[in-house]
Amino acid sequence: MMTCRNCGRELPDEHFELYPTGTRRRICRHCHYELHTKAGRHKWVMRQRARVIVGKW
Repeated sequence: MMTCRNCGRELPDEHFELYPTGTRRRICRHCHYELHTKAGRHKWVMRQRARVIVGKW
């Protein structure tokens, strides 16, 4: 069991990404998705919309 540094939940080891060195990320997969993947996708969508409005696409 590990504790996520972001949400503070205590979760099984399988909920944390495993590095090739054998250590695990200290942020659970759900928080990593919320902090990085979801935010990055939102920024990308907003850039695409801005290009359409400006007419560069």
